[in-house]
Amino acid sequence: MGVLKPNAGNANYCTSGQLSPLFNDPYFLTLGLGTRIFLGGAKGYIIGPGTQHNPNVKRDKNGLPLTPGGTLMTTGNLKEMAPRWVAGVSMLGYGCSLAVGVGVPIPILNEEMARFTGISDEEIHTQIIDYGVDYPKGEGTSLGQVSYAELKSGTIRFNGQEIPTSPLSSYVRALEIARILKGWIEKGEFLLTEPQEMLPTVPY
Repeated sequence: MGVLKPNAGNANYCTSGQLSPLFNDPYFLTLGLGTRIFLGGAKGYIIGPGTQHNPNVKRDKNGLPLTPGGTLMTTGNLKEMAPRWVAGVSMLGYGCSLAVGVGVPIPILNEEMARFTGISDEEIHTQIIDYGVDYPKGEGTSLGQVSYAELKSGTIRFNGQEIPTSPLSSYVRALEIARILKGWIEKGEFLLTEPQEMLPTVPY
């Protein structure tokens, strides 16, 4: 989760909040094997659940996970991808990693999907975890709960102090991906696909 300062000197967070596919389809009703996606600037596919996929988590009244939940395993042709959307990164104290732009088209099939995809940053919450104690799993005792709207504001209130926040993923880039994907679909260059096998989930 990046460099963390001592004594709650900062807070880092990830995902694009209200633009995150896994928050817009929290029960994976449209996602599964064969779902065509934007991957690294090219067309790719979901091929299954990611290695840390865990749908059986505590959820809020909207069905959104309050702790780490769904993850995706994807595939695509690296030769068709673009450096803007695939970049090697080095995180101090962690090592080498990869930043990849991913976009998932979610069809509005019914009223439930309209409700899920209409979720806002004010309605999405996550836990405050002390990675100095709980690394590497990051599933220790929650020190509090904050919304993505609070995180994106640049500070959160914790232990009576204003703590600066910073994202590890770009909302600006996520919005750009959404617009590119929309353009592809409108031009008929990107066709939606029906999953051949759904991701593991829980009843809602």
